[in-house]
Amino acid sequence: MLDVPRIQEALKREKVDAWLLYDFRGQNTLAREVLSTPEHAILTRRWFYCIPATGEPVALQHVMEPEAVAHLPGSRIVYRNRETFEAGLRKAAGGFARVAMEYSPRAALPTLSRVDRGTVELVESVGPKVVSSANLVQDFLAVLSEDEIAGHRRACIAVLLVKEAAFARAADAVSRSETLGEYDLREFMLKRFEELGIVTDHGPIVAVNAHAGLPHYEPDRATNTPIRKGDLLLIDLWGREPGGVFADITWTGFLGDQVPAHIDKVFQAVRQARDAAVAAIKTAHTAGRTVTGAEADRAARAVIVKAGHGDRFIHRTGHSITTTLHGPGANLDDFETEDIRPLVTGLLFSVEPGIYLDNFGIRSEINVLMTPTGPQVTTLPLQTEVLPLLRM
Repeated sequence: MLDVPRIQEALKREKVDAWLLYDFRGQNTLAREVLSTPEHAILTRRWFYCIPATGEPVALQHVMEPEAVAHLPGSRIVYRNRETFEAGLRKAAGGFARVAMEYSPRAALPTLSRVDRGTVELVESVGPKVVSSANLVQDFLAVLSEDEIAGHRRACIAVLLVKEAAFARAADAVSRSETLGEYDLREFMLKRFEELGIVTDHGPIVAVNAHAGLPHYEPDRATNTPIRKGDLLLIDLWGREPGGVFADITWTGFLGDQVPAHIDKVFQAVRQARDAAVAAIKTAHTAGRTVTGAEADRAARAVIVKAGHGDRFIHRTGHSITTTLHGPGANLDDFETEDIRPLVTGLLFSVEPGIYLDNFGIRSEINVLMTPTGPQVTTLPLQTEVLPLLRM
């Protein structure tokens, strides 16, 4: 249910006069999620819903399509044509100095940019300046409830169990000279998810050797590259309870009884980078200072740059996690974007630095929850070495 008083408190903290939520043909999924808009109400006419910092919300709706905002509190302004549309928008939002919308200056946060430039220009033509709703979206769509956190913790147990089963399956097949391909192991993992009541949107990633050097590689049924003795094996798996919050981890193993020194050296650099990001967040929290996603990314990236692999760490350090694998909260990113949103209590995100070489790649991925006492790793235990799978 829409909590208007809580939104109004947030608007006052942000020093914004109103949150102007807008959609056209389903393009602003964030606004629809905030307002719990019914799935069937993806309509062919524009609508606005203005929540002021003080006072009653106002909806602007087309005369033919009231269902988009019918479930929401507040008054209604009905328009028929372009003249009454612009007059209605002026009445709903024209009296404010600053309104927040799902807009990011210079598209600095692409996941937030759901309102087109023309609509921003239109809104500003009736009076207010449009500012970003990034912090509002994070507060209302990415901060987890206690029930969501509990569901995430259960998902963590499940994905860790599937990880263990996958490595054991690969080791057993290699030990018995059984033919097992990347795609076969992927299907094995999906079956284990099903048995545990866990769902996923796609994946998981199962990658050997050079394939592990491709961050978004996924195995192919037709190729089904075999997993053999002496291979590096990277698995990246994510899943959730139906309707719940995802858990997302990446581990690496080696199909042998001793991990080669050159692989271990790269893994240790990645591990140190992972732990440096968590340490930076913890240090800031202890000092009473809010840390941003960009700052955590810099902490991890500095370690890999120092190790001589800066040009092989080719993605952000982490991403927001909610009921969507890549959620609308702060990412750990000062590389692809500069995410200056604060890592506030209740946020969940991945920490997953990687080094991607021509013949193999290493990534170590954990999940971290911001709690009142600081960052907490939810996907324990931490991987501290590449697993020698034939020694296990």
